[in-house]
Amino acid sequence: MVLASMLQRQDIKDKINTFHLVDQEILAAVPFENPLAKQKDVSLKELVQYLFIYYSEKSGLRPQLDQMFNKANIKPKILIEAVEDHTIIGFVHWNYGVAVVPNLPQLNPNEVKLLHLKDKIGMHPIYIITKSDHFLPPAVNRFNEFVQKYCYQNYVSKDKLI
Repeated sequence: MVLASMLQRQDIKDKINTFHLVDQEILAAVPFENPLAKQKDVSLKELVQYLFIYYSEKSGLRPQLDQMFNKANIKPKILIEAVEDHTIIGFVHWNYGVAVVPNLPQLNPNEVKLLHLKDKIGMHPIYIITKSDHFLPPAVNRFNEFVQKYCYQNYVSKDKLI
């Protein structure tokens, strides 16, 4: 069992089960030293004047971000690509650039300034993904049920994003 973005590989879609859990808000991450950090929200056009720390091709979020920037007719200047959220946040923290990231509730608020995006760009869906022909032990099934119930009660039924 994996909690992740939707898989992009078409060749394995019939070999997995996916269940939509919850959606994360997409935010801008800027260093505290950046002038944009004084704002509550920011547009993609304001962000594009800075170098970007961007998700790599191996990230499930990359296709969504590429589509978002293409739709806005904006080409980010990518300095560094990384797969993992906290790696991206680390580079932003050390003032290498800015990033567009999903909301990370566990993130230390002293690392970077997270800003809401003015652009209506959607959200980042999170799924439970399991192999369709794989036995799941009872403990994993109970955890799966707990996660689904928790996300429904605290987010989905309240039309709330993480």
